[in-house]
Amino acid sequence: FFCNGTYELGNRIYRCWQKNGHGVVNLHRAIVEYCDVYFYNLGKAVGVDKIAWYAQQFGFGAPTGIDLPREKSGLIPTKQWKLSRTGEPWQMGETISISIGQGFNLVTPLQLVNAYSALANGGTVFRPRIIKRIETADGMIFKEFGPEIKNNLPLSKRNIDVLTFGLWGAVNERGGTGSALKRVQEDVAGKTGTAQVIGLPDDETARRAKRIAHQYRDHALFVCFAPYKDPRIAVAVIVENAGHGGAVAAPVARKIIDTYFLKKDQ
Repeated sequence: FFCNGTYELGNRIYRCWQKNGHGVVNLHRAIVEYCDVYFYNLGKAVGVDKIAWYAQQFGFGAPTGIDLPREKSGLIPTKQWKLSRTGEPWQMGETISISIGQGFNLVTPLQLVNAYSALANGGTVFRPRIIKRIETADGMIFKEFGPEIKNNLPLSKRNIDVLTFGLWGAVNERGGTGSALKRVQEDVAGKTGTAQVIGLPDDETARRAKRIAHQYRDHALFVCFAPYKDPRIAVAVIVENAGHGGAVAAPVARKIIDTYFLKKDQ
């Protein structure tokens, strides 16, 4: 798709974070540099219900089943969900918003890191656990909790490879939004993100005023796994009201990754 910095739908203009646009963009570059306009076009072509179906296969919109109480399920919208909830039909502009993770979408950091883990391991969605085993006072194993498969992603190996290579590029290639996490080993694959707190108005002066107020700033996100070719750890970071994931959340993830491998190598 071609990105000139904006995407027009009806009488509304949707912006790309890159004001001057990215030019002609394929999927790999869209992931690496994060081109909003690419995903606006792709989302419109795919449609909300198919987007929702694939998101659900990754575990979004439902509890992961982790052994902690009061886990949130999040929300992945569909046409029927909106009609049942509001009595109003789905609008194409809402598909544009959910195509970049905004709109009605609600996901948890745990769901994000579990989805990335599934990509990293080749396509298996596992139930995450806090407890590995329970032992008696004298060290005997009372109960052990093995891996529990929740789903197998309906993706070919080729498509998984395309996605994970894009995530690697977002950290390690020139122009990648996650370059703050680049290590000498070039072993991290990950993605920046922002969780919008409020919708920003089209008027540029009003947009700047909203951005200045701390409580209105976006939450910064970064999700990753490493090493790219032999994954051992997956990390999700959210920093509230901190802005862009690449500048704020990625350095936090970098410290976690560095510490993990430092201790592992000792």
